Amino acid sequence: MRIGTNTDDIRRRNLSAVLTLAHRRRAISRSELTRMTGLSRSTVKDLVDELTLGGLVDETQVATAQVGRPSPIVRPSTRSLAVAVNPEIDAITIGLVGLGGTVVNMKRWPTTAIPTASETVAVVAKAVDRMRRTLGSDGTITAIGVAVPGLVHARGSEVRMAPHLGWHDEMIGQIISAATGLPVFAANDANAGAIAEFTFGGHEQPDHMIYVNGGASGIGAGFVVGGALLEGAAGYAGELGHTYVGGAATCHCGRVGCLETEVRQDRPDIESQAQYLGIALGNAINIMNPTLIVLGGFLRVFPSAASDALKGAVAVHSLRPPQELVRIMPASLGSETLMIGAAELAFAPLLADPAAHYHEAVDGDRAAR
Repeated sequence: MRIGTNTDDIRRRNLSAVLTLAHRRRAISRSELTRMTGLSRSTVKDLVDELTLGGLVDETQVATAQVGRPSPIVRPSTRSLAVAVNPEIDAITIGLVGLGGTVVNMKRWPTTAIPTASETVAVVAKAVDRMRRTLGSDGTITAIGVAVPGLVHARGSEVRMAPHLGWHDEMIGQIISAATGLPVFAANDANAGAIAEFTFGGHEQPDHMIYVNGGASGIGAGFVVGGALLEGAAGYAGELGHTYVGGAATCHCGRVGCLETEVRQDRPDIESQAQYLGIALGNAINIMNPTLIVLGGFLRVFPSAASDALKGAVAVHSLRPPQELVRIMPASLGSETLMIGAAELAFAPLLADPAAHYHEAVDGDRAAR
């Protein structure tokens, strides 16, 4: 992708492209950056030097038997970090994640009851304070990402409705930001998981993917279409857990027959649950025509523990041509999927405009020259 080098705005986009590639690849040679961006070697060197000075990437030389000087390897710095948060009905999981999607640490804070929004904020503020004291000058927390099991107005980081948590119209982004002094970005948990599995999952052909997450607070899905997350008009797309699959149980949302009333973590009858999951996935295949379905959370066991039942139900409830294109597999990032996805929400502004993160350090160094 040729980007150009003429204006400050284009330089910002060039920096963004180089940092984003290093972040997503986790390690990439400078020569590969040159090839993928279409920029000159000298321009890429200048951009990498600036990002290194800003503390966002590190460069290392790699020994090789080839003739000539090897191209340096560019890696995202471990000094730029994001806090990831996932509230559930029985616990609040909080992680510290570095650029490159590396989970530094992750802790599950059990709760005695379903946590309120204010209780969640208090736990997050305490955890962030502890992280800051532990990190000292060795790292910088840039922002907080929150993956919420519910309908989240993405642009406003507002939880409009999280039925299992009992949250309604909670300005979770604003109140966590006020408590921590950090920017906060919230989204639906399955959307965050879809971002993580698409970016770091190592899946073949993930550009048309459905990620389905199963947690204590129900089932949700994130749709990747043409390599981009399908959010809908306000970030509410992907509520697969409230797809009608039959049954007589009343859902937390107030309706009857939702998928998440029939497929639950606390039910042992996985074969029968696979039938209901297959109905929902079959409908999604007919609508979205994906090449990949990734199952996360407690749903990770279905492709192995109930493979025949799941495949059979999907085949019955989807048209053969789109169904033949689909692979169904467990999330490759395991228990870290939502932490990495939440961190991606937090890193998005940094990746879009790296210079805004470090311009004071860069300006100070230039002034000293």
